[in-house]
Amino acid sequence: LDHYEDPYHRGELTTATHSHEGDNPLCGDVVHVDLKMGGDGKVNEAWFDGEGCVISQASASMLMEKIEGMTKDEIKQFSAVAMPQLFGPKLT
Repeated sequence: LDHYEDPYHRGELTTATHSHEGDNPLCGDVVHVDLKMGGDGKVNEAWFDGEGCVISQASASMLMEKIEGMTKDEIKQFSAVAMPQLFGPKLT
């Protein structure tokens, strides 16, 4: 709930080096991600914006916080199976 009410790095990153937008046509959630990669290959900044349910928007906030400082290879290894571990309590 904290990540929904006070999201981490929500908004546009005008100095982004990488951007991507994805949507879920089944429910209408949309998330746009901006990343600023450093010369060392790590994510210096991760920002998101979008529309959707509490879970999708809080998840995006949690993911931005998690991937800052990670390399591209580390991010590729972060799977959909690992995502629910960020939540703590089991979602129903």
